[in-house]
Amino acid sequence: MNLANIMGLNQPTTIYNTPKISSTKKPESSDSFKDALEESVVDTFKRRRPDCARHVDQQVKAGRAVKERNGVSGLSTKDMTMEEYQAYFYGLLETIPYDSTRVNDTSIITISEEGWEQMRKDPDYESWILGYFVEDRSVHNPFFGWGNDAGSMITEHFGASIEEHHGEGFSKAALKGNADQDDDDDEEEDWWIKRHKRIKKLLQEQVERAMKKDAAGKAAAKEEYARQQYLSRQRQHSFLTSGTTAAANDTARPDPEGIAASMAAAAYVNTLDLFGTGMMSDVH
Repeated sequence: MNLANIMGLNQPTTIYNTPKISSTKKPESSDSFKDALEESVVDTFKRRRPDCARHVDQQVKAGRAVKERNGVSGLSTKDMTMEEYQAYFYGLLETIPYDSTRVNDTSIITISEEGWEQMRKDPDYESWILGYFVEDRSVHNPFFGWGNDAGSMITEHFGASIEEHHGEGFSKAALKGNADQDDDDDEEEDWWIKRHKRIKKLLQEQVERAMKKDAAGKAAAKEEYARQQYLSRQRQHSFLTSGTTAAANDTARPDPEGIAASMAAAAYVNTLDLFGTGMMSDVH
């Protein structure tokens, strides 16, 4: 585990709910001319909703910028297998950053089989989806840091057209604070309310699984970080200890010049004693 993974303990979580595609074969080349003549679903949407055309164009532009930054703006995806294309698209999606206040968010992204096929053959629709996430992930959470940083649970569903997209989000704290009750036996309750409760219960289970997985990953990362810190302190201690020992050895080592000076001083004293003794004998 590298340092970036160790230090980045808080990260948004994205769950890709990828359907099993019935066929992973490459599209037939005979359909390429037909696909070229087909109108992009983006243009179709703008023609039906001219009031939204400007916003859609901005999203498409943002999605194209993502591909340009990753050096794949001119890459054709029509000849990719579906598995190759999904890996390619998820790779682009992972390069889109979140706002710093969204670190605790969990997103579940679902794209239908028809949606994947449309994205692979329609670059503008692919760019629109990328641009949608550029816009969505840049939104600032004004309540972050108010003491409730549980984050949000967000679900996004994409089909074969812009009209089929729908999403919803709610606070994780609301899921934790309310115990779900199964009221399916109440015949007087509205069908939509029952459906909402079932979806909420399913999402809560997904959130709990995601949070457990995140907690396990963060615990492992913290343990690795603590181990690296311990090894660093050990290396520093060994370095300082070896330096002190060397200095002590240098201090204890005899100095040849000092020894020579001591011997010379002793010889001088002995000489003085010798002559001093003789002089005293002559006086007596």
